[in-house]
Amino acid sequence: MSKSNLNPDLARSWREIPQQVKPRAMSRGGRRRVMQAFVRSTLVLLAVAVLLGGVYFFTEMMQGDTRTLARAVNAVPVKEVALRTDGVLDQAWIMRTLAMPPKATLMDLDIGQLHDRLLADPQVRSATVSRKFPATLEVSLAERSPVALVNAKIGNEAPRPYLVARDGTVYRGSGYDQATLAALPWLDGVKLRLAGDHFEPIRGMNAVADLLATARNEAPHLYHTWKVISLERLESDAEIHVRATNIEKVIFSARSSGDFLRQIAQLDVLLDSVHAAEDQPVDEINLAVGRMIDGRIQVPVTFKDPLAVPARAPAAAPTNSFFKTNRPASREL
Repeated sequence: MSKSNLNPDLARSWREIPQQVKPRAMSRGGRRRVMQAFVRSTLVLLAVAVLLGGVYFFTEMMQGDTRTLARAVNAVPVKEVALRTDGVLDQAWIMRTLAMPPKATLMDLDIGQLHDRLLADPQVRSATVSRKFPATLEVSLAERSPVALVNAKIGNEAPRPYLVARDGTVYRGSGYDQATLAALPWLDGVKLRLAGDHFEPIRGMNAVADLLATARNEAPHLYHTWKVISLERLESDAEIHVRATNIEKVIFSARSSGDFLRQIAQLDVLLDSVHAAEDQPVDEINLAVGRMIDGRIQVPVTFKDPLAVPARAPAAAPTNSFFKTNRPASREL
């Protein structure tokens, strides 16, 4: 029998025949697992909700505390300016220089502007300004120290003493006692140039400061007799000229700052010898051309004529003793 002769109803697939089968009921273990999964999902959702709520609450609380703190800080004026310095500037100078508005709070102050006001004074080498809540402004200063004095003026003001630091900075100076200033030597042979309302730094002051520091530390009895330091020949000949109370001119070589101690030692020994052996006052000692011969130091020395101003002459040939003359001689040590 061919398929074409079959009854169409008989040719339907078995899948199309309705199945009268009752679905199998879920077991007790299956229902328990479904319930556990539902509980776990519910707990996770609750935990996430609690976490998000906690974060929101904490953020709001912190923002509220910050606003409260800011309001409290803004309500308290600055009560103290705490100063630390390695120099002589005092509390009165700080308050005058900062010029803070009355009843200003820490948050009202422009720290950068206060910092610039401090550095506007050349006596201040560096400065830091910081807030310390609730009502303290902290200021730390590093100051320049003077090594010499120079007479100068700005504009139409009368000439007055200015202080000169190791780096050549020229400044008016505040807070120094008179004894400190009186012990400083004066500078000569310098040309000051204005840069705005301040002088440009003096070149060569590092060498001068090294010479003065060496004399002050190693031979204070010589240093205290030095009155004028001339820089006139410093750039051209690398020489520093010193005028003392008992000598018109002492010439130091500034080619090496490490050589200052040797030159000062030579000067000390030489002056002891001069004072012990000679009646004539010394006019000039030239340590810049002193030299060693057979282990002996020879230094040109010029004496003053007690009856006339001595005429300067070329250095004489080395000799074994001083000449009692107004012409230069050399002393062997």
